[in-house]
Amino acid sequence: MINNTVRVDEKGRELQNHGNLAFPCAWYCSGPNQGDVPWHWHEEIELVYLSKGTLQCAVGNRRFPLRKGEALFINTGIPHAFFEESGIPYEESDIVFHPRLIYGDVGSIFYEKYILPLMRCPSMAGFAFRKDLDWQREAALSIKEAVTVCRTKPELYEFTVREALTNVFTLLLRHNSGELQQTEARSSFLMERVKRMLDYFHSHYQESISVEQLAKQANICKRECQRDFKKVLGLTPTQYFEQYRLAMSLRLLTESSCSIIEIADQCGFQSPSYFTKLFREKYGVTPTAFRSGAPLLHSDLK
Repeated sequence: MINNTVRVDEKGRELQNHGNLAFPCAWYCSGPNQGDVPWHWHEEIELVYLSKGTLQCAVGNRRFPLRKGEALFINTGIPHAFFEESGIPYEESDIVFHPRLIYGDVGSIFYEKYILPLMRCPSMAGFAFRKDLDWQREAALSIKEAVTVCRTKPELYEFTVREALTNVFTLLLRHNSGELQQTEARSSFLMERVKRMLDYFHSHYQESISVEQLAKQANICKRECQRDFKKVLGLTPTQYFEQYRLAMSLRLLTESSCSIIEIADQCGFQSPSYFTKLFREKYGVTPTAFRSGAPLLHSDLK
């Protein structure tokens, strides 16, 4: 399924259903010049395989530049976003699935001994599979296989998909056993606190929101709010505001007939001129030029 657009609720959680109750797994693919994939999260695990070009991936406060043939693991409930690089066409595929596809029932040994510790491990929020290590290359190829089989749906494809995904987990767990022994309750607490502030912003991004207003949602001061955002997302609140609003403006530019003035207002920018300035700085073109067919020239993670 080709899909660059991410629909989220007022809390930033993705609205898309990935597969169904019987087989909670779905694949997606996307390509160049369709804008960034904005920050969002979901309860499912996501695996990304890059088949062409390069792609900048943000997972929490970590940054993962992917090259052709590499892959990425994104843990459950972790905010993440994707950014295309200027002038470099890319093709990437995602397989998004509920971890019960692997562990079966809550209470099983697969859940208690392996999957639950992985899902709770803050240092495993994201993991890149590179090409220079045999086991990581094998995991990336298993992800590619799962995507291919999900797309083509040959007979008994569900077994093949689960087998490929199980191999990814087996390799990931075997080579990161030390990481899973670590517990960082503070990190988990910060993640939930930042999500609470994001909940508020995603519900009110069309309005003028100050960092002080955001901090009040978590009963903390402005300084602590800024510190939490940096630790969890690697961004200041202001950078996140701008990045999210620009991503929403791309959607309106491509999917609506609203004027530039209306889009600036609907996305919470203080003026159309400020919107145009930020848009040009991030994407290298004006909103008007983009709507007329000009490609996005560059994009970054800040």
